[in-house]
Amino acid sequence: MVTVTIDPQLETPPNFMAGEYKFTRQAVIHDRDDMSEERAAEILLERWNVEWELRRITWEQEREEREAIAREEEGRRQAEEARIGRSQTIDVEDVHAQPSRAVSPIEKDEIPNLVAGKVIPQVIEYPPARFAIKKLRECEYIELSYFTPEARAEAAKSESVSSNDVFTLTQEDSLLSLRPVSNFRSKRKVVQDEDLSWEQLSVASICFLEHIIQEKWPNNMVDVMHTFFF
Repeated sequence: MVTVTIDPQLETPPNFMAGEYKFTRQAVIHDRDDMSEERAAEILLERWNVEWELRRITWEQEREEREAIAREEEGRRQAEEARIGRSQTIDVEDVHAQPSRAVSPIEKDEIPNLVAGKVIPQVIEYPPARFAIKKLRECEYIELSYFTPEARAEAAKSESVSSNDVFTLTQEDSLLSLRPVSNFRSKRKVVQDEDLSWEQLSVASICFLEHIIQEKWPNNMVDVMHTFFF
């Protein structure tokens, strides 16, 4: 699986009407006499935008991993500075000073680090339904409609109410266990892949690829899925 080494934000969309893309446009048109080269260029640009979005998501994931490592290192540094600071004497002449209590190293580690300048997302990205995630975890077929923005928002809303309190018995080997019903069935009407709009298909396929990566699908299977969609 390809690792993104350059920030996709620095990329600019290609001009698919340029001469160097002549054969690429012809491959899109093929035997369709009703398709112009301008429309072929638009299709190529749409596909490029979808692939760009996938690269952006991968880049953001890798950036967050790098930032997490940096925060851990900063946390250890701050904990060491706090340990040294606690060994210093408190200025008792400051009448306005409030009584302070020494913070143990364990308590210090539990204090979350605040990252200055971090941008708060303006759009909430809801995860797919637990039913869909379970299917992915078991490498089973699941319709792409579960990964559209509207389906994910609907799943977040329904799973935040009483469905979390309904359980069912499941058997694994010789053991019985209670599992949420939402893990095993969907509450929404399934939309078949062929009935999705182009926009829904483009967004859902990216979300699908992102989550099979998170579920640790083998790299060759991820590559096959990426090739299928793009």
